[in-house]
Amino acid sequence: MQGSWRCSVMLLILLVAPGLSHAQQPKRSMAKIKAAQAFTGDVAQNAAVHGAIRAGYFKEEGLEVEVVNFRSWTEPVQALASDSAQFALGAASLIRAAATTSAPVRQIAMLSSIYPYEFHVRRDSGIKAVADLRGKTITTVRPGETLDVVWTQILEGAGLKMSDVKRTESFNGLGTLVSGSSDAANIIDTLLPKARAAGLVKLVDYTEWRQQKGMISGNGANLGWGTTVKMLKEHPDVVRAYLRALVKATLRLKNDRAFAVDLLQREPFSLDRDTAAEIADRNRPHWMIRLDYSKGDLSFDAEMVEIALSRQKGSIDLRSVSDAAPVNEVLKEMKVTF
Repeated sequence: MQGSWRCSVMLLILLVAPGLSHAQQPKRSMAKIKAAQAFTGDVAQNAAVHGAIRAGYFKEEGLEVEVVNFRSWTEPVQALASDSAQFALGAASLIRAAATTSAPVRQIAMLSSIYPYEFHVRRDSGIKAVADLRGKTITTVRPGETLDVVWTQILEGAGLKMSDVKRTESFNGLGTLVSGSSDAANIIDTLLPKARAAGLVKLVDYTEWRQQKGMISGNGANLGWGTTVKMLKEHPDVVRAYLRALVKATLRLKNDRAFAVDLLQREPFSLDRDTAAEIADRNRPHWMIRLDYSKGDLSFDAEMVEIALSRQKGSIDLRSVSDAAPVNEVLKEMKVTF
């Protein structure tokens, strides 16, 4: 990489002058990188970025990575577009921005084949099936966002419309259930210990629900990292370095159970040991760093955006909102297949 990179953080990479011996080469400074995500992004599906930090894989690649949390899924995309971050966790939010506003952002990798949606109710609520939610209150998000579309699908599968339930919009599903302000809500996996302690029980696992409906499963599902067109064009080495570290961490998580369990007990997950082991065992077969259109990656997110925008299914060109080349180059270089 040549020249200087001016954005919200300074990226310093010292060039090695041709002809210098290894002993004479100056020490390379770390490239300071911000990885943006919504605060609800600290789910087990996103463990690789924290694993790469913990194991030092980013530093091995010459990167100093800071994960920065935002309040919603749109704010990380805004951080990318404004050069306040170099990478952002997203998928549907990135696709929507690229497809509708021509934002210079692209999806570059998917993280998991598990959908991060598990809807819970209070044990004493009397709600045993989705059909029992008629007239009840659900915790959802703004109309058109992925969680709201998922809720609509699940309700329709039980013969209900969104108008048959009452809505409360919040990302704090656990809080709304415990307080009694809603009767059903999505609970992220890192909150399962608190959910169980509060007497909450699972009503629907969306991954299982899709499989029962005969929908595509096993593809890159809903969570992945994106970057900017500028990064892809001007700093492709940094993009590949970021992806290499994620690949290393993903392989470690899949193949080293003790590492995965230990990581999930640490911040930001902070699970107890038994729950960490349970979540690690559930996710290990599904963790990946990949963007393979032939395997259905990004298809779910594109479909969610198309539904939200009332567009025909398949109308979003996945290659116009993503760039699979960097991750495919890295996987080929590392001789890794997910």
